[in-house]
Amino acid sequence: MFDNIYIYGLGMMGGSIAKAIKEKNSKIKIFATDINLSSLKYAKINNIIDDFDFTEYNHLSSSDLIIICVPMLSYKNVLGIIQKYRKCDSLITDIGSTKKEISSIIKKNKSIKNFFVGSHPLTGKEKSSIKNSSVDIFEDSYVLISSLSKSSNKVEKKIIRFWCTLGCKTLSVSPESHDKILSMTSHLPHILSFILVDIISRNKMIDNLDSYTGGGFRDLARLARSDVNMWTDIISTNKDNILSTVDKFSENLNSFRKIVSGGDTKSIKKYLLQRKNKSLKK
Repeated sequence: MFDNIYIYGLGMMGGSIAKAIKEKNSKIKIFATDINLSSLKYAKINNIIDDFDFTEYNHLSSSDLIIICVPMLSYKNVLGIIQKYRKCDSLITDIGSTKKEISSIIKKNKSIKNFFVGSHPLTGKEKSSIKNSSVDIFEDSYVLISSLSKSSNKVEKKIIRFWCTLGCKTLSVSPESHDKILSMTSHLPHILSFILVDIISRNKMIDNLDSYTGGGFRDLARLARSDVNMWTDIISTNKDNILSTVDKFSENLNSFRKIVSGGDTKSIKKYLLQRKNKSLKK
């Protein structure tokens, strides 16, 4: 693994990465920066990191790996700072939930594009802040790896090795494919959770919500408690794919509505059974 690792953004995910690294190898030096000074002080006092930058970036120049853990729309500014202060051979990755737009920004930056490989750990919590970070959040989770070009093969191998040391499994995917797939498997479910929770909570017939809801609603409510700023950035940076996925969902919902309105029990059962069988396939 790397000797010195720099975490740019010390929220729940950044804090979890720091804890996981220390758990695997306490000799690795971990540095961090964040817009929240109290988070940085908390992390240092609790030995989650070794030291931090706040208004200056002294530790960037001594770090072998830089992990970007900031909201998607902050990347451009953050990459400008990294470009200015990093040492010339340091590698860069991230944990962002979208990849295509970020890849476009990095491709324009000649000094860092050959040192960057994107990462997206498919794990997390709805609660933000470093105080909700967990040392074991990456164990057995998948991390999607997105390289910008074939010239990044050596960098990709090192980034994959890093995640594997934290107990992760990795899967390589292009930035374009990543965003298309995640719009269906992650982004749409979260968007629907916000919408459905709003619809249910507005129903005046329901006085005591807990008495009428089971595990399904609790799962939806859990997703709807996700960080609003984070999801605003995700939606903004994957707009076209999300709109396409929403359109497909709407078409399928309308098709199902026609089946229900037809009142044919066999057709309803057939529709549900087909989808159940698909969900059982591994």
